[in-house]
Amino acid sequence: MPLLYGEETHKQHLTDTEDDRSVSTLPTVPQAAFDSFDKQHREVCLPDTRVELRRDIAEWADGSDNKVIYWLSGVAGTGKSTIARTIARKYQHQGHLGANFFFSRGGGEVSRADKLFTTLAFQLANKIPALKRHIAQAISEQETIATHSFRDQWDQLILNPLAKLDPRTFQTPIVMILDALDECESERDIRIILRLLATTTSIPGIRLRILITSRPEISDRCNFSQIPAAERQMFVLHEISPTVMDRDLSLFFEHSLTTIRQERGFAVDWPGRKVIKRLVEISGGLFIWASTACRFIRDGRRLAMRRIALLLNGSSSEADPEKQLDDIYTSVLRNSQELYGILREVLGSIVILFSPLSVESLTNLLPLSANDIDETLANLHTIFNIPSQKEHPIRLHHPTFRDFLINKNRCLIRASGMLKDEMCNLKSPGSLVENINPQRIKSSISPELEYACLYWVQHYRESRVQIRDGDKAHVFFQKYFLSWFETVSLVGKGSEVAGIIRMYSAILLPEDNARQFPFVQNARRWAFAFQSIIERAPLQNYCAALAFISPSNDLRSHFWTQMHPLIHDVRLAEGVSGNPEKRLTSRTFFVNDLAFTPNGRQLASGAIEAEARLWDTTTLAPLAKLKGPANKISSVTISADGMLMAGGSDDTTVVIWDLNTHTILHTLREHSRWVNSVAFSPDGKLLASGSMDESVRVWNPENGEQLSVLESNSSCINAVAFSPDNSMIAAASVDQTVRLWNIKSEEIILLLDGHTGSVNSVRFSPDGMRIVSGADDKTVRVWDTRSGSEIMVLEDHQRRVMTVAWSPDARTLATGSEDTTVRLWDADTGAGVAILKGHTSGINAVTFGPDSRTVASSSFNEEVRLWNVLTGESIGKLTEFPENSSPQDEAESVLRKTSTAEADVKSLAHSGTVICAAFSPDGHLIGTGAQDNTVKIWSKDASQLHSMEGHAASINKVIFSSNNQLLASASVDKTVRVWNAVTGTLYHALRGHSDNVRSIRFAYDDQLLLSCSTDKTAAIWDVETGILLNRLVGHADTVNDVIVSPVDLTLVATCSADSTVRIWQVSSEPTCQILEGHSDAVNCISFSSDGKFIASDSADSTIRLWNVSGEAYHTLRDHTSSVTAVAFSRDNKFMVSSSEDQTVRLWETSTFLVIGKHDLSIAVGSLAFSSCGKYIDTDRGVLDVASIPESTGPISPYNPVNTFVSQEWLRRGSEDVLWLPEDFHATSVAVRGNNVVLGHAGGGVTFVYF
Repeated sequence: MPLLYGEETHKQHLTDTEDDRSVSTLPTVPQAAFDSFDKQHREVCLPDTRVELRRDIAEWADGSDNKVIYWLSGVAGTGKSTIARTIARKYQHQGHLGANFFFSRGGGEVSRADKLFTTLAFQLANKIPALKRHIAQAISEQETIATHSFRDQWDQLILNPLAKLDPRTFQTPIVMILDALDECESERDIRIILRLLATTTSIPGIRLRILITSRPEISDRCNFSQIPAAERQMFVLHEISPTVMDRDLSLFFEHSLTTIRQERGFAVDWPGRKVIKRLVEISGGLFIWASTACRFIRDGRRLAMRRIALLLNGSSSEADPEKQLDDIYTSVLRNSQELYGILREVLGSIVILFSPLSVESLTNLLPLSANDIDETLANLHTIFNIPSQKEHPIRLHHPTFRDFLINKNRCLIRASGMLKDEMCNLKSPGSLVENINPQRIKSSISPELEYACLYWVQHYRESRVQIRDGDKAHVFFQKYFLSWFETVSLVGKGSEVAGIIRMYSAILLPEDNARQFPFVQNARRWAFAFQSIIERAPLQNYCAALAFISPSNDLRSHFWTQMHPLIHDVRLAEGVSGNPEKRLTSRTFFVNDLAFTPNGRQLASGAIEAEARLWDTTTLAPLAKLKGPANKISSVTISADGMLMAGGSDDTTVVIWDLNTHTILHTLREHSRWVNSVAFSPDGKLLASGSMDESVRVWNPENGEQLSVLESNSSCINAVAFSPDNSMIAAASVDQTVRLWNIKSEEIILLLDGHTGSVNSVRFSPDGMRIVSGADDKTVRVWDTRSGSEIMVLEDHQRRVMTVAWSPDARTLATGSEDTTVRLWDADTGAGVAILKGHTSGINAVTFGPDSRTVASSSFNEEVRLWNVLTGESIGKLTEFPENSSPQDEAESVLRKTSTAEADVKSLAHSGTVICAAFSPDGHLIGTGAQDNTVKIWSKDASQLHSMEGHAASINKVIFSSNNQLLASASVDKTVRVWNAVTGTLYHALRGHSDNVRSIRFAYDDQLLLSCSTDKTAAIWDVETGILLNRLVGHADTVNDVIVSPVDLTLVATCSADSTVRIWQVSSEPTCQILEGHSDAVNCISFSSDGKFIASDSADSTIRLWNVSGEAYHTLRDHTSSVTAVAFSRDNKFMVSSSEDQTVRLWETSTFLVIGKHDLSIAVGSLAFSSCGKYIDTDRGVLDVASIPESTGPISPYNPVNTFVSQEWLRRGSEDVLWLPEDFHATSVAVRGNNVVLGHAGGGVTFVYF
């Protein structure tokens, strides 16, 4: 079909529009362009300056050879960026400038490379129409390209589209400029960028030209010389001929001073050729000195000549360039010394900003008035670009001033005056960040406060100020930790808190911070345990964190008064078997190393305590604790001869023990931060240690002498390993790389760069030809140690990979992750061999036994397990070391009243999962039953009154009599026991069942007790005498429930897993009617209050109604899964039901329609209407009956607000109030009014008071 007139044009327009739309989705940094608004006042070269250099660059750019890259290298201040701007402007004017990115340290996004390639691609698409379609196509083929690696972005967004251009129609050069690459804040990103550029060869027919400027150390560090000479050109700016440099500087001074002369009306020969010549000499070849000097003179106005004299008299042409810069900056600051106190505040804040702020924001950030800041800055135009609009950011003219000032140990940005609890006045402690209006956050947290909260530690680190106990940082952290944590979470940066605290801890010297150091360590525990919930619901900082952090953590008592006002108190009774809740707090201070002795008979580990531990691998029993350091031992290693063991500690020391006598041989003290990793060389002659102080140290283990320090890591060391031939050390770093060092030459021979997260572990293969590493990016990578190339990537872990190991026979890799699994892999193919499951916390260490048939693993909760490598089965869990306490303390647990330490009460606690909990009818007592076979009675203030023993197996249910005097318990041991609730003594032991007793009920004003069992029977007992009155036999399977009619005590109903309901007449010899209709187990039954009807619920998802004569009345089918409970209201107008479909439904009995539904996140097992009919009491708490129009009785004083406990939240009314960590998920719940009792899997019991 022929095209209609204009149809082709229309289609082309649609295509162009679609291309524009695709390209516009690329994230960009507009202010990175040389001609952006922010850079409009930046200088370009004067016409007669830099002539030779500019000609050289033009010949390269316009040439036809294969030299893609031109590197302009020069020390700070030699004018690199000015030249780059000049070249950019020239080629933009010619239409040949494809793209440019001018980095600027401290400039926010322009100091980062994360949007570099997308910005370049965006510019190319808009500068070169023929290229736009190809870039748009690349985006449409991979819509998430902006989140991919730099390599993918460079290839798919730039190189591939360029290669698709038609060389016949595209003859002109395409110039790209990357200026001040050294000012990119990530050295790792710089290396990747340069590696990509180094591998970029010329594109046939396309004249791509890339101009790079940087300080010389970048090219030195990143091996620029490895780029073939035929593909690069280099010019070292500070090595230019002094004659040429002096000529250009003379021209610059003449031009600048002529402008000043004309502005101020000075004499036509001012300031004279001798002065200009002297200024040129002093400048030392630095254009930044010349431009700063001219601004300084110009800002002097009528006193310009005095400022020239100050420069001439205060400088020497013999000084090195850096000294010249220092001198002129000092002169500028001395000129403002009358404001010196304020000057320090202002300069220290502006210069070390990691993104620029406006005068307006500085006014809010600093304890200074707007007028003070304005007056201070008025004299500093020489150094800063200060916009007239108060809301625009202040920027440095040149980064050398930052270098100058940071070295002078300037000030900290302080946020203390702006922080408070509940920054956004959210009120509801369960408020999620995702549901908060962003404008509310923005109006409550200013940009300067957000900045201060995110970067205050980096400011300290950059300034290198030594922090000590009692100084401002210490006071700030102790006072504002919670509100700081909350604020960072509100602005969406909660995931960065742990890293900020860790950075702060790393700059503290323990000897100078004896009080502060433990506080910060506890803060790390706090952040690690609760960061995941606080970043989602920030006010849980004042709720869950305070409630559930270990009572031994001093931050709990320190901040207790800041508990959210909705929560009156929280008290914890810990389990007898220890403190299972310690899993919450130990993960930051985990054991990150295990080591077998050479014979495999013993296994060593570090510990959260200041000790190393030894186990017998045959019996799995503890052998010994080796003490010495003053803090946690993170890493251990054993020498090849089995004679020595070394450990790295958080107290910054390395300890070497005699493994036979367990005595300390040496304590090595050269590290300045905690030691993360230690390793013996295979021949036992060397010991290596890696530390947070960014160094690897090599020691002689025989005498403790330090042999060498490997310090060019530029990042904290997480792990070290020796090569099998003792010639190399591999160091895994926080900066996402692995470095290989030649031990003899102390030089880096390989840099393994591919991970996108901190590298946590590294090991050599037994033949030394490969290295395996694991990282925060959830990957395991295997590398070739000769070429440094990546051999394979293993990606099945779901969370951070914390540890890796290579089997001695070289066949298997073992990896451990925060996802709680250990994985075994074929070391040659990377195929998964087995997944070892059993740990309940993240894995932090794995190691193989010497026979390669056993692998050991440890986790954050200090659990150590052994596994069979061939079968993947668990050999066993190593027996825990006893706590460091007295025998009496080990037999008890402590009930801690958290509001006041003095009120702590010693009390027994459960040692197994708490299965059931119940309040007495008057609300004064609580009964709990657990898998440890015990029943306990507590007062409502959390004091344990009685612990009753006698059952031989787990407790299924506890109930109080209506008069509060008795407590009955049903057990797996086939018995029911009735206890005196006041004295805790046994009243009756009811024996008659032959199997597990599932449920019990008091009846007939507590005169009768009903029980049912898996023995297929139900029983009726006389409470007073303990005599079995009736045994109801006839069901073909487990009896799940038994209940007596409320109007006829001789009428009893039972239901069973045999799918039937039976109605028993028990006045004499029991007889029964069998009610059939359900197609699966019947779980629960309920009488109407008038005794005329029975409701039964079943695993067949239905509820059936029967009259007491046994006739089926109606079937309710709305539930979608097994129905677990059903109950009538007192007036019989309503029914309520619960199901495994996690709903509670309210039915109207006159219509059999659902008139209300609660959608829950957990299934309810039992329920009943409250006496007033307004509430539904369940085994997970209390729910509102919002659909009932009127009360059918007096409102119960115990249920004024519905309180419900899901798996993760305790909810009050319509709001989530208290988050429950995994270790505090409730296995049983009891609620009375403002009091909530939670039982836990570890045997603990939590009491919450609202």
